[in-house]
Amino acid sequence: SSERIRYAKWFLEHGFNIIPIDPESKKPVLKEWQKYSHEMPSDEEKQRFLKMIEEGYNYAIPGGQKGLVILDFESKEKLKAWIGESALEELCRKTLCTNTVHGGIHIYVLSNDIPPHKINPLFEENGKGIIDLQSYNSYVLGLGSCVNHLHCTTDKCPWKEQNYTTCYTLYNELKEISKVDLKSLLRFLAEKGKRLGITLSKTAKEWLEGHHHHHH
Repeated sequence: SSERIRYAKWFLEHGFNIIPIDPESKKPVLKEWQKYSHEMPSDEEKQRFLKMIEEGYNYAIPGGQKGLVILDFESKEKLKAWIGESALEELCRKTLCTNTVHGGIHIYVLSNDIPPHKINPLFEENGKGIIDLQSYNSYVLGLGSCVNHLHCTTDKCPWKEQNYTTCYTLYNELKEISKVDLKSLLRFLAEKGKRLGITLSKTAKEWLEGHHHHHH
């Protein structure tokens, strides 16, 4: 769609890599896509990727690059109950937020300190993951990309194996991705989650506290 190509160009113009993804799905086209978490595509590659998107491919934004991480919430409604609608509005006034194809939300942020790889899950509720953190060597589908739920294999998909398509759309406006203190944001989420029984995963806790356990 013309919207998809417009958004893909927006990411490139803001210095972020994009990678082509199979049409209507979340599967990467490139074997070596992980390298784009660490290095820029050449101008030729960019042109080729844009041409593919024009021809109907989806695209994704790799995490890690420039300190980019994406908070990948499974349920937007749950997030509202968790931190409150006004806190979510405030966050999404500051940085880019997108609606996901399954009723979740992606919050894009830049940070000086990010995990070396994705943390999946980042938070849990009753032992089930409810949010992932995409970082180096992981990606999220970009604005305007669409998924036909015929391709869904996960039970988390409400339309699993139905011929029904939804797309990644803006939560509010197209915003530049902003810098935040990621660790502070995670502590805020942990604090707010307490009363709901939402807790940091073991991996998230280890990253947040730093791996250096001082023995006295």
